[in-house]
Amino acid sequence: MHESAVGQESTPGLSYFVDVFDRVDLFDRIDNQTVVRLSCLGQKSGFASVESVQKSTGIAVRRMLKSGVQSVDVATAVFDKLCRVSAYAPADFSVVLLCHSGVDDECGAQLASAVERHYQLSPQTVRPYNFGCSGFLKLLQEGTLLLADRRNIKRIALLNVETPETWHDGSDRLFCGIVSAGATGVVLERNLGMPISVIRADDFAISPSLRPNPDPLFRKETGPVYTFRGDTISRTVMRMNAETVFLNGIELMLNNLRSAVASIDLQPGQRVIVIPHQPSGKLLKALIAAARLEYPSFEFLNNLNNFGNTISAAVPTIMARLPQVIEQNGGQPIRHGDLIILLAAGICMHEIANHMSAGHACLEWVSAETSVARIESVAMMR
Repeated sequence: MHESAVGQESTPGLSYFVDVFDRVDLFDRIDNQTVVRLSCLGQKSGFASVESVQKSTGIAVRRMLKSGVQSVDVATAVFDKLCRVSAYAPADFSVVLLCHSGVDDECGAQLASAVERHYQLSPQTVRPYNFGCSGFLKLLQEGTLLLADRRNIKRIALLNVETPETWHDGSDRLFCGIVSAGATGVVLERNLGMPISVIRADDFAISPSLRPNPDPLFRKETGPVYTFRGDTISRTVMRMNAETVFLNGIELMLNNLRSAVASIDLQPGQRVIVIPHQPSGKLLKALIAAARLEYPSFEFLNNLNNFGNTISAAVPTIMARLPQVIEQNGGQPIRHGDLIILLAAGICMHEIANHMSAGHACLEWVSAETSVARIESVAMMR
């Protein structure tokens, strides 16, 4: 779906954002001391100190799967929570759209099949996608199209289940300091929840003129690497051309912010809250500094410190904890009618060498007291 508004006769809406970050039975924590140690493995020149990790990444704590926990355990945990707070059963969803990013598309397909078996759902009820950092917006776009095109589809679950430690080198300082496991769930329905006025997610070619060097943006590499526990293993991992990705990621999110603002009827004095993808501290600070020059009254949220970059789960994690994150960022409580702009940019999983994915969505916050919203308070969602 290219730059377009959503039809008002059947407006899609989002509700019941949930995450499972507080589940100590699912995740172990990775602190900055561990990142220093990991980054120096293999006689590499890693981070010099805990302080240098914090300054570079903006993150104090990340998560990886607890020993013995599988991605299906995290997926079913977040889906169980979504069903519990929404009072829907798994079979009440016509379709479940699942983003599970990685170097191998088969991992997502295997996870989808495992979720179907766990809940005894019909084959192909759970549809897997390997979308990377723009995965939530791409799922939202896929779901919006399904609601518009198929009247028999009334309710969709969007699940973002990310385990980046399974497809990164634990000693790669470009990744070990920022990425974190995480999972979120949300309900997408017609004419219920927070109305979505605009949604766009697309892949963008990065021309040679926009690259400081000729190297591919991302590349896959197979060989001996380190796990996030410091053990050696042979597997395929992702490598990043950091400078090129950094510069183009900022520009793509800025362009999507401009497109979002141009696509809506922004009222004088209307509050605008921008929720960008949470890549790293340096990139997020640079993005917000540039965006504030054009939109000084907008509020930009940062949730990196205790969550890290959870790939496609980063943006919906903020939505699951929105009042809390706003307070931590020094903002006033969320109010009925506030405009929320979601932004994302990052790896394009199907054309990793020379493309990046990016997108935006515009939502209106609807108060819990409004009957059509069916949005629970944060205390009930967690």
